[in-house]
Amino acid sequence: MSRANQSPWKYAILWLRIYFGAHLFYSGARFILTSYVPEIPGIGGAYVAAASDIYIYQLIKYMECVLGLMLLTNRGVLLALMLEMPATVNIFWLNTFIVATPRQLFTGPQELFMNGALLLAYGGYYVSVLQAKVEPMWLWDGLKKVASARERGDAAPTSVQQIEA
Repeated sequence: MSRANQSPWKYAILWLRIYFGAHLFYSGARFILTSYVPEIPGIGGAYVAAASDIYIYQLIKYMECVLGLMLLTNRGVLLALMLEMPATVNIFWLNTFIVATPRQLFTGPQELFMNGALLLAYGGYYVSVLQAKVEPMWLWDGLKKVASARERGDAAPTSVQQIEA
């Protein structure tokens, strides 16, 4: 059993995943239901208005709603965290260095901390991404190897390369 699954880390990670998922879901659902775009002072407001004018802001809010549901239901957590990271970095940069009002100085670093901490907590699953040399493998071939490892009753591998070893 990994250290991340041992108490108290198991509960800290669970709480952080649920909190971040609820935060994303609320942020996305609030926009979907009300079309609310917050007033942001200065050049940050112009940036958000421009993003809204070309529908990137709306796309991000719909993604936040879906990604928040993924985190809340513990389905596709790694995918959700990776897809949210570009928006997280954008929010951090805009809130911390561009706008820098007290509210934004809290939300920007908070967003980056939550996403970064969860990426670290689930980081063991990225081992195959960090390997210096890998051979090409189609997605469906990797899925077949994972499925056959599960049928054999092997513990859930963290990468396809572990199955081959």
